[in-house]
This record gives sequence, C-alpha cells and structure tokens, in this order.
Amino acid sequence: MITDKNGELFKTSSKFGEYFKTLFKYTPYDLREALTSKTVRECITNKDTEKLEQLAKIQGHSLSVMLNHYNKYNQENNNLDTCLIEDD
Repeated sequence: MITDKNGELFKTSSKFGEYFKTLFKYTPYDLREALTSKTVRECITNKDTEKLEQLAKIQGHSLSVMLNHYNKYNQENNNLDTCLIEDD
C-alpha cells in the first residue's frame, strides 16, 4: 500500500495524484494517456484489438471514453476504424 507522510492511506485520488506527481513529475492521468495512446498505436499498426480491450477492462472505461479522452498522443484518430471495425 502507498501511504502519505504520516503513514495513512490517501483519502482521495486527487491527493494521491498530487503525491505521485511530486515523485515522478507526472500524474497518474499522464501515464494513462501515454499507455492508452501507445496501445491505440499498436492497435492501428497491428490491427489487433485484444490489448486495447484488455486495457479498457483494466481501466474500467469503455473504448469510446479511452479513445476520446485518453488517446492524446495519436494524430490518426480519424483512422481508428481500421483497428476497431472487423473486415468481412
């Protein structure tokens, strides 16, 4: 478990985020954006949605939330249908 300076659990996720940023210079959301963007990039490149679906399950978000809010580092947002729509 991760605790604050007093050895107590963080009472809110925002307090944990502040502490995390002091240690790593990034917030947990920055890391989520980077990981989601990397996974989307791999999905586009490999046309394989399995990792993206796993990440959605782990993060507890729908694919649309991930693509709209956490896919920050990809410019190919308009090409995601090549990854997310199966060919017949």
